[in-house]
Amino acid sequence: MKFTIKILLVVLLLCPASAFAALSDAVQADFAVVDGYVVAPINDEYIVDLDARNGLQLGDILTLVRPGKKLLHPVTQEVIGSVDEPVGFLQVTRILSGYSYARPLSAGLQPAAGDRVRRYEQVPVVLIEDQGGSSDLGRQLKVNLPQLQWLESSARDRALLTFTLAAETLEVRNAQGDSLHRYQVTGEQLADSTATALRPPVAAPAGPQPNVLQQLANTVTGVFEPNNDERFAEMDAAIIRQKLADGRGIWMGPNLDGHPIALAVADFDGDNLQETAVVLDKTLVIAQISGGEFNPLAEVAIPNNFNVLSMDALDLDGNGRAELYLSAMYEYRPASFVVEYTGTGYEIVIDWVGWLLRAVDFPDQQGRILVGQKTGDSAQVYFSKIYRMHRQGREIVTGEAIDLPAKLNVFNFVPFMDDGKQLNYAYLTGGDYLKVINAQGSEMWSSADYYGGSETCFFNRPENKYDMPVPTCMTPRMVRMPDNSILATQNVGQRIMERYRKFQKSQVVAMGWNGFSQVESWRTASQAGYLGDFAIADADNDGQLELAMVVKFKHKGLIDKARSAVVIYELQ
Repeated sequence: MKFTIKILLVVLLLCPASAFAALSDAVQADFAVVDGYVVAPINDEYIVDLDARNGLQLGDILTLVRPGKKLLHPVTQEVIGSVDEPVGFLQVTRILSGYSYARPLSAGLQPAAGDRVRRYEQVPVVLIEDQGGSSDLGRQLKVNLPQLQWLESSARDRALLTFTLAAETLEVRNAQGDSLHRYQVTGEQLADSTATALRPPVAAPAGPQPNVLQQLANTVTGVFEPNNDERFAEMDAAIIRQKLADGRGIWMGPNLDGHPIALAVADFDGDNLQETAVVLDKTLVIAQISGGEFNPLAEVAIPNNFNVLSMDALDLDGNGRAELYLSAMYEYRPASFVVEYTGTGYEIVIDWVGWLLRAVDFPDQQGRILVGQKTGDSAQVYFSKIYRMHRQGREIVTGEAIDLPAKLNVFNFVPFMDDGKQLNYAYLTGGDYLKVINAQGSEMWSSADYYGGSETCFFNRPENKYDMPVPTCMTPRMVRMPDNSILATQNVGQRIMERYRKFQKSQVVAMGWNGFSQVESWRTASQAGYLGDFAIADADNDGQLELAMVVKFKHKGLIDKARSAVVIYELQ
């Protein structure tokens, strides 16, 4: 009996990676969860703070959600999430620049300004298959779109959307019978969307329309921070102003094969120019970006069975050339290593470091330092204290322990000073919420939205018949700017199951501490891809600091490799 259960579990875990892997990125993007807020009522409709840049489309269904019971970790008692309650549904009717209109679908629904909405969260849907029964592709839809509430076919009258799966097409219609999406079916795979069938085009207004919505938003008291009005106009001029029709302000490098894990920018060879290093699956790529060209310099193969988690550039030996410190796991134990330029090429010069490594910029230190932490073989993954690490020749040695609050691990935090010169820590929880604690570990603020989100994960112990461990997914890098604002990644997509995380959209958000909460000051444009890592540096050697990212624009398929690229945003 136990053997049968074991086989069943293995089959269930493998299915999404095989038969279910064919669900196209277009389908998942069309139905991805997107968080927003109600701004204000307008006649019989409601304005929401979402638009086409968030992936919103005409006919999309928004779920009005109210905060429910908080979920507490059974050991640490840390809030890891909440069970939000859907209270009704709205449908998008018009999409403008910076905001959209939606009408209630649920009888008696009267959202208030500031209420949260979440696209396609627990929307009741039904799947109709022309052959009857349940095909692999039908089961795939239900597994890969768990945010939808899948009803039995007999409950069709309760569904707000109907998925009809025929021999050659998958068509999605709303309750009024309008066709919202149509996808081609090839064998047991979905091709990219052939049309948003019968959908009227979403036309942007002829010119910017910030003033009307800003005036409207300003009348909604207690909902938005005073300096957040730009979210309902063109956002921040340095980043979000949509001047990208001609590509100004953004540079994109060539296609790079592989899943993006880490990025670092520094002078690695001592030529007074910045090089960019990117880890993609099992390869470390080093290039120089100059004059708008991506010039590859070297590739270093990652040793077999090593799982790289992060990478930082530091000059710990003081020779004027930064080394690359790659935090990695070998099977279930840390096995980090160091790559540097030796004068003739790039080589692994230190290996089998039994610590997870990360560079941290403490406000009271001169520059960044390298810290390390051990792992355990139980549910407590990050086991030891965090220590300062030093380089001595061809060795990494342990220094003094760093006094940090217990909730922090080697990857998940960034320290900053408040206006009163008190040390605080912003950190990401295992559930992808951003929090702020003081030096004593007392919580001062917690986000309502998800931040972070990583597809790079690891196991700290093997599976056996008594224990099926949950993978630990990385907490993406956060960066403290000179003004003490914090830059954080926001990946949007499937994060319910750690084993099968998949993110379709991403952005970087800048936030400043006002003494009570982190307040957004600007954000990059939402991009259709998973953000693997980022850095603030003069990545293109033009004398100005930029925001450099490595982004995965295409996920790995059954045959095709993942496709990524380095993207640079000008900050000026």
